[in-house]
Amino acid sequence: MTNIVPFPGNARGASRAATLLASGERSYEFSPKELSALCRWYSAMKFAFPEIEGVMTVCHRRRMSAVGLYGRVGAAPSCLLSKHDDGRGPYLMWAAEPDAPRQIASVEALIQRQIGAIAPPRNERRWLDIPGWQAIVALGLADAGLTTA
Repeated sequence: MTNIVPFPGNARGASRAATLLASGERSYEFSPKELSALCRWYSAMKFAFPEIEGVMTVCHRRRMSAVGLYGRVGAAPSCLLSKHDDGRGPYLMWAAEPDAPRQIASVEALIQRQIGAIAPPRNERRWLDIPGWQAIVALGLADAGLTTA
């Protein structure tokens, strides 16, 4: 179980944010394919570091989305994957402590390397945490819904 405290929110706004995310209207939001890959990444990291927590946010004012994983210092890595649009098009940034943030080419390439390094069991049913990931996304969208309502 993750340690998630739900925010009181506007269900209508969260629903609108979920619709916009699924439609891919905003280039700085993670696509459904990217969200699926991020679910595998979160799950593999949770398998390797059971104490790890996740958070997602979408900021329409800054035109960016981000997914962060964090844990107790020394027990789990802290990292942030963000997607931005500066008016010239979307780009991805990766930051992991203690390294400086850097631009990356794709969500999938980063995630495949990390999942490969973790080497979880081939049977994803043993480690895929879809409910945990859905809770992180739902909270991120609910927060985004508060800014779009």
